Order: sequence, then structure tokens, then C-alpha cells
Amino acid sequence: MADKSRSFPKLLKSRLWPIAWRVFGRLFVMLGLALLAWGFDDLRGFLSNPARVAFAALVVIQLLVHAWLLIRIPARPDVEDQPELEHWHYSVMELIFILAAFGDRRNLLTWAENPALRWDGLGIYLLGSALSTWANWTWVEHLRRRPESALDHPVLLAEGPYYWIRYPNLPIIFFYALGFALLFRSWVGLVLLIPLAWILFRRLEEWETLNAQRYRKIWALRCHTSKRVIPFLY
Repeated sequence: MADKSRSFPKLLKSRLWPIAWRVFGRLFVMLGLALLAWGFDDLRGFLSNPARVAFAALVVIQLLVHAWLLIRIPARPDVEDQPELEHWHYSVMELIFILAAFGDRRNLLTWAENPALRWDGLGIYLLGSALSTWANWTWVEHLRRRPESALDHPVLLAEGPYYWIRYPNLPIIFFYALGFALLFRSWVGLVLLIPLAWILFRRLEEWETLNAQRYRKIWALRCHTSKRVIPFLY
């Protein structure tokens, strides 16, 4: 009984709980919002389209990989987090997910059925998913290789996608939103890409200013060897 009483608090403090919560949160955003907007009363209709089925399967696979990467992150002393700025870019992306799925089922502000365009949207979403996995893999492997001298922020990395761009998470969000809008044939989703792009640009400018102040000694070199979000261009 004593062993069991000691193991229960240890179980409650396990790092698997926050990992499970983060994975569930991402599952809710990436797939749950679409299912809620579509309507749980017609899940058969949601799964009647092969592109939507492939999207659901892709999200599940993506989150399994994400969970595996979170488990692989080594324990390390806490580092100072960057101050959080506004999160409007996530809110607009989530709004696109909701309105696009809602309109797709009800034929509201959508174009005529076009299977090829749905698959194009899935391909764009897959591009964002692949970039996300690559960036996360690069960061986790860096932490595992250098547990004692790891960088405190991936923006300083010169490996993987960070070799080319400093903020891969921003084009990832745009790829997700554009891919979802096309996959669910939503005019509203395409229109909302305009304010999303503006918000992402504003976010980028704020991050650049913040990082220039925080990493003053090395930031000029970092900017010289990489672009912001588009390799070779910007």
C-alpha cells in the first residue's frame, strides 16, 4: 500500500499529462473545430468525401508524430520565455477552419464541387504539416544533442528549415489556412487569408524587433545568414 500511495502522486506529476493535453488541444483545433462546424449529426457525410477522409487521417498521423517528438524532448532547466504577443493569427486560422467546414456542408459561400481543387488544398496543408514536423524535429534533436549548451530559442538555430528562414511557424499557419479553405471550397476562407497575412506580417515585425533587442550581439549575423519567412527572398 505504501508503494501505491507514493506512486500515485508521481503519476500525477508525470510529464505525460501536459503532453497529452497539448496533443488533445491541437487535435481539437486541427480536426475538432471542423467536425463541430460540420455537425456531429452528419459524420457520415463528412467522411463521404475522400479528400476530407485523407485530411482527418493526416491530422491524426501528424499529432502522433507531434506527441512522439514531445516525449523525446529532454528534461532541461527552465529558460526565460519570450514575452507573449497577440495571438490573433491563431484566432483567424481557427475562424477559417470553422466557417469553411460549416459552409462546405451547407453550400454557403462555396464554389461548385471540384475534387482536384480539394486535393490541391490537402497538398498545401500537407506542405505546412511537413514543414512543421521538420522544424519541430530539428529543435528536438538540437536539444537532445546539446542538453547542457542548448540554445534558448529555435530562432537562433542554423539547421533544418532554420538554416533558410528564421520563422517557419508563420508560413506553416498560412499553409494550414489556405489548404483548409481550398479543401472545404470556402470563399470566406480565402477572403480571410488577407487579414491573416496582415496579422502574420505584423507578428513577424514584432518578433524581429524583440529578437534584435534580446540577441543584440549575434542578431546581425543571424539576419545575414538567413531570411525571415521566404528562402532567398524575404
